[in-house]
Amino acid sequence: MRALKLRELYVVNEITKILSGELTFDKSLREVLKILYSYVGVDYSFIAVKEGKGIKIRSFFGYIPRKLVSFKKGEGVTGRVFKSGTPVVIPSVKRSGIFANKTGIGKYLTDKHHLVAVPVKVGGEIEGVLVTFKEFENTESVEKFLETLSVIGNLLGMFFKLHEKMEEERKEWEEERKLLTRELQEKYTLHGIIGRSKAVRRLIELVEKVAKSDSTVLLLGESGTGKSLIARTIHYESPRKEKPFVTVNCAAIPENLLEAELFGYEKGAFTGAYAPKKGKFELANGGTIFLDEIGDMPLSLQAKILRVLQDREIERLGSEKTIKVDVRIIAATNKDLKKLVEEGKFREDLYYRLNVIPIYVPPLRERKEDIPLLIQHFLKEFNEKYGKEVYLTKEAMERLLEYDYPGNVRELSNIIEQLVILNEGKVDTTDLPEYLRKEKNKPKGDLQRFIEETEKKRIIEALEKTGYVKSRAAKLLGYTLRQLDYRIKKYGIEVKKF
Repeated sequence: MRALKLRELYVVNEITKILSGELTFDKSLREVLKILYSYVGVDYSFIAVKEGKGIKIRSFFGYIPRKLVSFKKGEGVTGRVFKSGTPVVIPSVKRSGIFANKTGIGKYLTDKHHLVAVPVKVGGEIEGVLVTFKEFENTESVEKFLETLSVIGNLLGMFFKLHEKMEEERKEWEEERKLLTRELQEKYTLHGIIGRSKAVRRLIELVEKVAKSDSTVLLLGESGTGKSLIARTIHYESPRKEKPFVTVNCAAIPENLLEAELFGYEKGAFTGAYAPKKGKFELANGGTIFLDEIGDMPLSLQAKILRVLQDREIERLGSEKTIKVDVRIIAATNKDLKKLVEEGKFREDLYYRLNVIPIYVPPLRERKEDIPLLIQHFLKEFNEKYGKEVYLTKEAMERLLEYDYPGNVRELSNIIEQLVILNEGKVDTTDLPEYLRKEKNKPKGDLQRFIEETEKKRIIEALEKTGYVKSRAAKLLGYTLRQLDYRIKKYGIEVKKF
């Protein structure tokens, strides 16, 4: 009896290991049934799981079912156990009149097979049923087997509940991921590029075309112009949008760490490498990697970047094994790469590999007609963020229009955030930072005139683009035909006829 008891404890222990391991839900159930076969001689078995108001077979062993059968509450032996929560033992089940054989398992049974079924429950809640078919030797105790099976049923119940909770958390996480993806798509879609200037419209048209391809892109432009926004926009408008977007600032990471950051490393590759780690290229697999400030990348690493572009494979530090990666590369720089090539500070072959599709992101001084739109956008964003209702006077707006913004859009954003934080309600010129309050040598701008000149310019461009077909130009501008006619007369625009 002691040997039998030890065997039962061993079985329960093995099943506990399975249920607390890292297998999937269905694989775990399958392994439990295999243990019952291997250690206690259960020839045929299945586990049915609650589904709606009934119960459905989820895993089976020892036979090939006609289909994954469902049972209503009280239907057959399985349904009765599910309804009552009470174990059932049927000796010589094949000769029993109460065995409906809905599963088709009857053809595999002998006259010696007992059916032993126990509820899978946690607390008072029944989550499923474990059904077994076993031939008992003379020395075996049906009661002891039933007792062991009941313990296993309780273990399965806790496993079911844990799985249910994890599934709920996974669904919540998935929903959060979808919401985040949606927010990112809304933030970084083409509509997130704010501006109506000719330079921005040209940029948007180019980004739309580039996003559909898988080519390498090189973003050129001054600091603060929004190159990272353009990179994200390309990614989220591309077929890779569901995959990772990984950013690496080549200027912010020390040279001795950048290689490990990009390509990863194996355990023991250097002092402190206690475990293997994936690099940014592996993490971006299937998606896009954005190499910001590529002009600051050390020459020693440029050859390895070139290899990724050519062969689409990498090697971790401390490993000779190559790893294939499917990654789109977008690089950005505020430096003159051609000049760096001439000075021997940037590889010529890498420059031409990166420069497949160059995109110039214009500075703010080249798109000044977009400044009012950007100011309104940032005012709205920071007012919402800080719970304020800050607005600019006409004079303050004019002073902001006069400024050249060496820090570009990032600088404008910082200025507006500062104004919102430090002020309540109206912001006048006296509330602006000191360097913006200083009088300019050039005459003070006229905001109304500036807006009208900008609008007139946009209307003329739209008319030229549409061959002076007013209905098409109105649609392009977002006006009604009547609104366009009013503005054509107001600004004295000549409508050419062909």
